[in-house]
Amino acid sequence: MDLEQYLLGETAGTLRLQGLEEVQRHSCRMASQCRRRLLIYSHRLNPNLYNQGCFVEAVRRLVIRHPATRIKILVADTSELARGGQRLLELARDLPSSIAIRRRNEEYDGDQRSFLLADEDGYLLRNLWQDLNSVKADYSARPVVRNLAEEFQQVWERSETDPGLRRLNL
Repeated sequence: MDLEQYLLGETAGTLRLQGLEEVQRHSCRMASQCRRRLLIYSHRLNPNLYNQGCFVEAVRRLVIRHPATRIKILVADTSELARGGQRLLELARDLPSSIAIRRRNEEYDGDQRSFLLADEDGYLLRNLWQDLNSVKADYSARPVVRNLAEEFQQVWERSETDPGLRRLNL
């Protein structure tokens, strides 16, 4: 199926994605269709996925078009992110009322998953955060998204802002 045929909230069915390029394309596609909420749960905020121009631009447009939109990002290891160079981090620093990044509480270190949730409908899920060759995606899977969003919120509430990610105004 052509990528343009995947519609958030409409195209149901689990997809098996293989490889970086396919995961990149679907990450951008899903983010570009998002209207209310984008949640990212990641061990490291993979720059190959979340630093691509199409993804960052989709997030920027989402926040501008829909000011009430909430974008939440949970990252287990923020050391690489704190070193800089991530456009998504810069966007979060520019739009702190719309985009929040927290360091995942250490009690969840055993959780090796990474996922992206778009609105209440779509998801991309890697059971092992570093594995880009075994990714599940679905553009219309409300029960799965609801369960993952509840887990996300529980972890979010027990996590904290990483001071290393703040912008220093000198």
